[in-house]
Amino acid sequence: MVIIIEKKRIHSVKTRIKDITGGRYVAQEGFNPNYVLTKYGLRLSRVRILATVVDKFISEGGKFASVTLDDGTDTIRVKVFNAVSMYDNIGVGSEVDVIARVKEYQGEIYLAPEIINVADDSNMQLLRELELRQQDREVEGKRKIILEHQKQTSDMSELERLMHERYGIQPEEVESMLQVHEEPQDNRKEEVLKLVEKLDDGNGCDYADLIKASGLPEDVIDSMVNELLEEGSCFEPKPGKIKKL
Repeated sequence: MVIIIEKKRIHSVKTRIKDITGGRYVAQEGFNPNYVLTKYGLRLSRVRILATVVDKFISEGGKFASVTLDDGTDTIRVKVFNAVSMYDNIGVGSEVDVIARVKEYQGEIYLAPEIINVADDSNMQLLRELELRQQDREVEGKRKIILEHQKQTSDMSELERLMHERYGIQPEEVESMLQVHEEPQDNRKEEVLKLVEKLDDGNGCDYADLIKASGLPEDVIDSMVNELLEEGSCFEPKPGKIKKL
């Protein structure tokens, strides 16, 4: 008797590079795909990115090649082994639309491309940014719904059932968003404190810039900033500004 296991194809998620590089890589066993867990609670396994090629490398033997992509938020390498012809029409300065799997090797998160095309439509970047902003709003909406109902349910299975039946939110989404929400605050607080120092122009760090650079929801930043102010790690030199002591 032959048992055929059908592998469900994972849809690609449009994202920014910083959400991949700033996330936590999670390796799974068996047929379960590895993924990056973002600060928003999204699982990124197969992604779609619009970015500019800022570096290209091909090995002497022609068995390995990589391009480095920059989308304005961060950079990431896209590696191919043997199938280097994928990069024949791509050079430094090319704007590319990439669908790829998220991989990790020796601490480096990189992409293994399935499709890479030159993006020749000048409106594509604007359209992608609008799509990403809409996606951000949807994810934040789901996160708020999950957190609001978490206090009203007795356990995780009941919460997952309620979210799926009432709002169409998948169980893995519930699990991931709660996992991010429950991560130790001290680690993220330290990251925020470093950002405050980095973004300080001499007169303090602009609050709006801190939210944008952190990639965290506004209410999470609010909570952390309040804690930093209360414990005396920071102060407000003027409204809308925060400065490290």
